Amino acid sequence: MSKFKISYKYKILLYFLVVLIATGMLFSYILVKREQQLKLERITYQMHPYTDLIYSQIKRSIQRLPANMQQKELHSTEFLSSIVDSVCLFLPSNLRITILDTSAWVVYDNLSHRDSTLDNHLNRPELIEAEIQGYGSSLRFSATLGKEYLYHAKKYPDLFLRTALEYDTAILPVIKSDKTYQIYIVVVFLLALAVLIYIIRTVNKPFSALKEFINRVQHGDENFDDLELPKDELGEVIEKIVNAFRQQEVSKKYKQELTHNIAHELKTPVSGIRGYLETLLSQEKIDKEQSRFFLERAYAQTLRLNAIINDMAVLNKIEEAADKFEYEKINVWKCLKEIESDLSYKLEENNIRFVVNIEWELEIEGNYLLIYSLFKNLIDNSIDHAGKGSEIYIFQTGISDNQARFTYYDTGKGVSEEHIGRIFERFYRVEQGRSRKSGGSGLGLSIVRNAVMLHKGTISVKNRYNGGLQFDFSLAIDLAKAREESSGR
Repeated sequence: MSKFKISYKYKILLYFLVVLIATGMLFSYILVKREQQLKLERITYQMHPYTDLIYSQIKRSIQRLPANMQQKELHSTEFLSSIVDSVCLFLPSNLRITILDTSAWVVYDNLSHRDSTLDNHLNRPELIEAEIQGYGSSLRFSATLGKEYLYHAKKYPDLFLRTALEYDTAILPVIKSDKTYQIYIVVVFLLALAVLIYIIRTVNKPFSALKEFINRVQHGDENFDDLELPKDELGEVIEKIVNAFRQQEVSKKYKQELTHNIAHELKTPVSGIRGYLETLLSQEKIDKEQSRFFLERAYAQTLRLNAIINDMAVLNKIEEAADKFEYEKINVWKCLKEIESDLSYKLEENNIRFVVNIEWELEIEGNYLLIYSLFKNLIDNSIDHAGKGSEIYIFQTGISDNQARFTYYDTGKGVSEEHIGRIFERFYRVEQGRSRKSGGSGLGLSIVRNAVMLHKGTISVKNRYNGGLQFDFSLAIDLAKAREESSGR
């Protein structure tokens, strides 16, 4: 039984969601605390006038008394209580008021109902600050009343005045975050979550495409045209992977087809040789004339077998070891005249006229054996297929852009259009029987195309309007320059 697996996308979402929630909670906590601190400071600032109002009332009341009674009344609980009562109408009803002498001994507290024997308060945080800078505040627990208070103390020349508000009833409702702020936090969180989901979907898109690509490969589906790839660097990488796979599959099929074709092409001469030899071995009283006939046929098949092997070697070298060829200046006219001389017996035997119209001084840079093989295979193809009494023409059609351009054609019957697009393929034969009888390897035109490409040229083929097959191709004059231009593009 397979274990439940969380997809990569949801793993990322989960990780980032945890981080987002943790960050959001921390951020919210900091904001709430900061907001509360600001509100506490605002409340503390609002408590400044309370102490000033009480002190001014005390000062006025004391100044009305005789000088010898002022100091005594300043420490009288009853006197101070009457003054505080007179200003209570202008103060919050839940305001705690404490009056202390200059040594921080409590003289009056409107909520403790105790006299001046209360403990010294000089160690209280708000009074320590007031002693240093004239005023101070603190949020702390009151041991006297058993509640938490926000204290504000102020130092005057002849006393300390301290006011306080109970935290739970007077402060907390004010500093508590309102619902608007909470809604704002929720909205920000939801927006951040939406952005996170969008980003994860965007980031996950190439991985989904790659997963889909792998699934299709595993199921033998080679149609990747509808894969949705993102328009970014990852999309380009996946596209390159898909293209590389396509090329690999094409190469694989090509090699499979090539292997099949090679086996098929080798089977014919090998079977022929075997048949002739078996006939010679099985018939003891065969006459010399028949024996010679079978040996000649077997020899012809060995020549064909040798031609196939040699042409395969040339093709493989062109495709896989092109840098191993040696290059030199080649006079094209002289090369064609050499081929004409080598094939003269075939041309005469088939009554074929061979016409060359090329500047005798034209030179190109290339491998002589390949250029020789290029033209010879074209001529061999015409000899085998154009028919007796036909004509072969080779023209130089121009020189431009470091390319020598040629047109080659014969006056034979040409090739049906269905075969035109495939005649450069290895072992492809338009006329199966005729090609084999002529001893061809089926690789000649493949060598032609690859030789042209190796020499940085192009080649095309078409049927002539009045009969025959025409090849238009070009070859680089300066091969080194052509290679530089090709690599620079």
